[in-house]
Formats: sequence, C-alpha cells, structure tokens
Amino acid sequence: MKKLTTSIVLALFSATVFAPTHVDASWLSKTLKKFEASWNAMAERERASKEGSVDKVEEDEQDSQNSTSTIRLPQKSDYPRNYRVGQMVGYRLSAEEYAIAGVHVNSTYEEIRRVLGEPTEEVHHELRRDGEQKAFMRYGGITYRSIYGQIETAGEIVVVNRDAVTYRGIAVGDSLEQVYKVYGRPTYIFDDGSWFYGVFKWTTDYIGGIYFENDGVKVTKIRVI
Repeated sequence: MKKLTTSIVLALFSATVFAPTHVDASWLSKTLKKFEASWNAMAERERASKEGSVDKVEEDEQDSQNSTSTIRLPQKSDYPRNYRVGQMVGYRLSAEEYAIAGVHVNSTYEEIRRVLGEPTEEVHHELRRDGEQKAFMRYGGITYRSIYGQIETAGEIVVVNRDAVTYRGIAVGDSLEQVYKVYGRPTYIFDDGSWFYGVFKWTTDYIGGIYFENDGVKVTKIRVI
C-alpha cells in the first residue's frame, strides 16, 4: 500500500512539473490531502480489523478456559457395587484428619469437656429402644457421640452447620467441587450419595474416615468416624 501511494505521489509531482504554468498551484496539495485522508482511513480500518481478530482470539481462549474449568465430579456409578466380604478398601487418614474443633474422635467425654468446656447439650448412658446405650455432647452444630455401645468415648463427630471445619478446611455448605479440589477422588460413594474418604472393610463395622453427606451439589453434613 505504501509503495502504491509513493508511485501516485511521484506521478502527481511529474504532472505538476511539466504542466502548463497556468494550472492552479494548490491542486497538488489538495489532491495529496485527499490521498492522505484515504490512506489514514484505510490504515484505521486495517488496525480495527486486526484488533477485532485479537479480541476474537482472546474471547475464544476465554471460552475455552471456561469450558475446561468445569470439573466432572465422581459418581456412584464409577465405583463397584460390591467388594469381597472383609476386603479392605481405601487408606487410613493421618491423625489430624480425625479431629474437629481440636478434639479427636474416640476422645473421652472428660477430655472433650477439658478442651471445649461446658456443652450446649449432653446425654449419657441413655438406653435407646433398640437396646443400645448412647451418650453424646453437643456444642452448637458439633456433636461428639458414642457408637457401638462404647459410651465412655465419642466414636463419631457430626457437624451440621458452619461451626467447624475439617482439618483441610471444608465446612457444611461448601460445594462438592470444593471437596474434590481439596480431597480428590472419594475412596467410595455410598448408596445415599455420601462421599467417603478413609478406609473400611466391606460388610463389617471396621471403618475410619470422613463422610461428606450432600444434596448432590453441596455438603449438608460432615461425619468423622
């Protein structure tokens, strides 16, 4: 484009030099201004076109990033329906993972009281209709309770609101995507949809880890056992 403009200017200059002296001297300057305006307009259109292409590329890249940012969460169907009787599945978590609000699972009620003080509510040695004795201490949305009839210790910790978080910082109300980013793929997803991280023996009472009960989108309850 620049070469073409230069050729035109030279042609106009030659025409002016050899033209009769009575030709209007301002004609060349007027014509040059017209070509300059045309050149500027073409350059502006070219620049806008390039910028438009860049914007389009950036938009496409952003769309691509958005599309790849969606995580495919694990589903119940990704796991076996059954294991061998007594088969060990998963792995034992580190000791810190089994604590909520500074109290570890299987702590005695005396130990819990020393750490957290007087509970909001407590029950000890209550006989249930099924014949199993139970005991628990509740602190707001956190309950430390006995299981398997072992009423002297809290074998399970249950969290139903945002009064506490897990060792890795997950709380009730957080999304399953957040859980996945922090904990990775669940050890198992049970029939009720609960995400479990830890270890268990199939068809036995042997189990230790963290359950994230959920509504399919967010955590509704956390259980450490």
